[in-house]
Amino acid sequence: MKGLNGQREEFERKADELRDRLLHTIEAIDRRRHALLDVKTRVRRHGPGVVAAGGLLLAILGGAAVIALVRGARARDERLRGERVRALVRSWQHPDWVAARGKPSVPREIGRKLLVGAVSFAAMQLIRRGIRLTLAPPGRGALVRRRAPELQA
Repeated sequence: MKGLNGQREEFERKADELRDRLLHTIEAIDRRRHALLDVKTRVRRHGPGVVAAGGLLLAILGGAAVIALVRGARARDERLRGERVRALVRSWQHPDWVAARGKPSVPREIGRKLLVGAVSFAAMQLIRRGIRLTLAPPGRGALVRRRAPELQA
């Protein structure tokens, strides 16, 4: 019986050691998880790099937009020059074929209609608010109109 008792104590000691190691491992994993998910630490560590990368990305996108606009303007100028020359030649050869200018493009018309709709909506909201404030009884959110101070005689 004594031999079995000695083994049992040894097993319990080994189990306690393994439990302690497991708890230390779990605590280390928990500390790493907290460090990984801590926003302040992440911002402190990586904030400047993210800001620099974002700034660089914005600069690249801005440069690409400027280049695209310049190239588009140059291409448009060249295309318009060519169209004008062709139109002049066409009007010289066939004066009866000279036609009025064509319809504007579909995207331009859609954009114009959206802009007119948004401006109309904003104007109507302002007019409604003005009418509501004008017709509202005093004391219920209406604008208080101040009279000019009268001179005392």
